Amino acid sequence: MTMAVPAGASPLENSGSLTGHILSQGHSDGPAPTANTAKVFLVMALVLGFLVVVGALVVLATGDAFNDLFDGFLNS
Repeated sequence: MTMAVPAGASPLENSGSLTGHILSQGHSDGPAPTANTAKVFLVMALVLGFLVVVGALVVLATGDAFNDLFDGFLNS
């Protein structure tokens, strides 16, 4: 059985096996896409800061409620 060889395919990857066929369909190795890590760290820092602020507000808003709730159990 003959297989059509696409233009630019490596002869090493066109062995006639299924693995060779799958490998020949992949993308060629090239430079890795550049990621803007500064932007990622900035967004992560903003999200972390937001979570810390929300957590502090929850603790301040419910702190007295928990103290009042368990105050009767500790003084009994």
